[in-house]
Amino acid sequence: MARTDPSSQALIDRIAVSGTVAAAFITDSAGQVLLVKPASRDEWGFVGGWVDRGESPHQGCAREIAEEIGLALQVGDLLVLDWLTETGYVDEPLTFYLFDGGVIEDRDQIRLRAGEIEEFGFFPPERALLRSSEFNRERLALALEARRTGRAVYQPFRQPS
Repeated sequence: MARTDPSSQALIDRIAVSGTVAAAFITDSAGQVLLVKPASRDEWGFVGGWVDRGESPHQGCAREIAEEIGLALQVGDLLVLDWLTETGYVDEPLTFYLFDGGVIEDRDQIRLRAGEIEEFGFFPPERALLRSSEFNRERLALALEARRTGRAVYQPFRQPS
C-alpha cells in the first residue's frame, strides 16, 4: 500500500464520507405506490438498500430491485436526493438516492426474496404515506411531487424526527 504524505492525508481526513442507500419509487398502472415489508424490521419502505463498494447508486438500486422483488427493472431518473447527518444506523452521514423505478403492470411478476422481504403491497399515495416508516414518509411525498413535475428534489441536512 502506498504511503500518503502528511499534507495529503490532512486533506483526505477532511473529505466528507457517508453511507449510501439507493431505492426505487415504483408504482402500478393505477398510480399506487409499491412498499415492501423487510423481514428484519417492522417498518414498510421502498425497494432498495445499501450501495456496495464499487457500485454506482444506479447499479446498487438495480441490484436491490432484483434481490428484493425478483425483477430486472430499468432504473430511471433521480427523484429525491437526501442527505442526513444522523440516522441511528451508522456513525457517518447518509446519502439517500431515490430513483424512479417505473410502473409495474403485472404485480404477479413480483417474486419476494425469502428471508429478506416478508410482504409487499401497492397503496394509494395517501395510504402509502401512512403505511411507510417515518424514515421514508417525507421522501415518499417528495418523490410523488418529483415524478409529477419532472424535477428532482434535493433535501439537504434533514434530521430524523
